[in-house]
Amino acid sequence: MGIPQSCHGWWAGQHRVLNTMWESDKIPSSFKRYFPLYDMIVVPNEIDQERFAEHHPIVKVVPLGVDRKEYPVIDVPRLDRFQFRAGGSLWNRKGLDIVVKAFHRLGLPDADLRIKAAPHASDVPQTDLGPNVYLDRKWMSHDDKCRWFAEADCFIAASRGEGFGLMPLQTIAMGIPTIVSLTTGQIQFSHLATGRVKCGKSPAVIGGYWDEPDLDELCELMKDHYENFSKYQTQARATVPKVDEFSWDNAVKKMLTTLPEGTLLSTNEWVESVSWIQVKALDNVEADIGKNKVRLRKGETATITDGQYQVLYDAGKVVMA
Repeated sequence: MGIPQSCHGWWAGQHRVLNTMWESDKIPSSFKRYFPLYDMIVVPNEIDQERFAEHHPIVKVVPLGVDRKEYPVIDVPRLDRFQFRAGGSLWNRKGLDIVVKAFHRLGLPDADLRIKAAPHASDVPQTDLGPNVYLDRKWMSHDDKCRWFAEADCFIAASRGEGFGLMPLQTIAMGIPTIVSLTTGQIQFSHLATGRVKCGKSPAVIGGYWDEPDLDELCELMKDHYENFSKYQTQARATVPKVDEFSWDNAVKKMLTTLPEGTLLSTNEWVESVSWIQVKALDNVEADIGKNKVRLRKGETATITDGQYQVLYDAGKVVMA
């Protein structure tokens, strides 16, 4: 799974499938320019299917999944303080600012909020997040991550946009009370969560609009989970077998039925994946980009590669014609 421009090419005659996703309602032009190179696009949720189908004739849905053997129910001693936990490497898109805000509004006397954020995450606040909020930013082994999940009394995934939402599905598989926002990819397994937060809309930093979880409703759900832990733990544990609906086994089977049957290629010809764009020069252009020279007069139209376009567009030299 990746972005469309990350594929450098294919063998002539191959069926070209793009497995991708996007988290706002506006798919970037840098994606759309490459769509004609692919025979099919596969996305992990139905909302993405609707959005991508505006730009490509064949878009199929294949959800991601979870392996309950890899994310089993683990009984660990409860900690002295109630443990809210959340995580993700993109602070704003994952709605972690909303989780922190809700936690402080509640002001619960004996609760902590621990947030798992990868060391490389660039948009994690560098300032103090307030009392009883802790960042866990080290790399974890799989066993350490599962124990970190298992220590949670309630996991919160208040994302503004998800292609799928692996982390909350993993905590649901482990029988942990889990609150999810009703956004894009998470909607499809939200019936398995112990709490669901409705969303409005807000401008997305990645362009377009994404979902904005309702802060008041999140606070109510967090408080309810805090006050009724046994009830929600029982509900979460009873839901565990139903997670098999989203097993990796089912995901693989669906992918295999979605893709066409392959044939033996008769050539070893390599075809580079190049997207061509017609542009208009805003100024005289004399540029050496990689091994290529681009020479344009002001006002001239020409067809150049996507990579060349991006360099010249960023320099204010061209626009799409």
